[in-house]
Formats: sequence, structure tokens, C-alpha cells
Amino acid sequence: MNTVLVPINDSSDIECAIKHVIERYRTQPVTLFLLNVQMPISKFVTRFVGRRQIDEFHQENGMQILQPMIEKLDAAGIPHQERIVIGHKAESIAQFAREHHCDQIVVPKHKSIFQNIGLGSVGSQLRQLIGSDGRCDISEVY
Repeated sequence: MNTVLVPINDSSDIECAIKHVIERYRTQPVTLFLLNVQMPISKFVTRFVGRRQIDEFHQENGMQILQPMIEKLDAAGIPHQERIVIGHKAESIAQFAREHHCDQIVVPKHKSIFQNIGLGSVGSQLRQLIGSDGRCDISEVY
């Protein structure tokens, strides 16, 4: 069974990804991971707040972002697993995909000013990080 990773980092990602994921699952069932990447908390803040509180903060924020996607997948009867990781977006997604042997990453495509100044989309950053060895397809969806 193929493994598909769907990184969700804000509510605009959900509508882009849900249609693609449901269509993909209907044609061929997959193991589906939903991933939220939380940015690390500043070291200044971590000096005053305990590790447990920071972990709870990341977990709560991540689940709040993933919840609408979870509800839509549950309503469609599509099994999934959720994960929340801390790190930089593209690097964390690429690492998760490698560790879980993902065959496809479904990345919502957004036009942004950062793409226009050469920083590229998350999808293009993932292509650079993962490479073109054919092990993991990166699908940017609208």
C-alpha cells in the first residue's frame, strides 16, 4: 500500500488538499499521514517556560490546525494518522517523508510574494531536499 503525506499548516491548505486526497483514496487506498509543522519557540521564551508547557502548546496548536481536515476525512470514511513536529517547514516535511517511506507528498500550492523573489514554494524546496530519485512524488495541488 502506498503512503501519502499531507502537510497542513493553515486552514487554506485544507480545501486544496482534501479533494485530491479523497479522489486518490477512492481510486487506490493509501496509508495517509497528516502532518503539521510547528515553528520552534525562541530560546528566549524557553528560558522562562517549561518544556512540558511548550510541548502542550505545540500539540494544541497543531491539532487545532489539523482538526478541520480530520473531520472531513472522518466524514468521508478515510483512515489517517496525525503527526505534529517542530522545525522548519520544508526540512521537517522531507525528513518525515524519508522516515516514513512516503511515496507521495501532497502540497497545497500558493502563489506568494516569496516565490516571486526566488525563495520558491514548499513543493520546490521539497524537490531540492528529497531529490529526483523517483522514490517520492511531490504533487502541488490548487
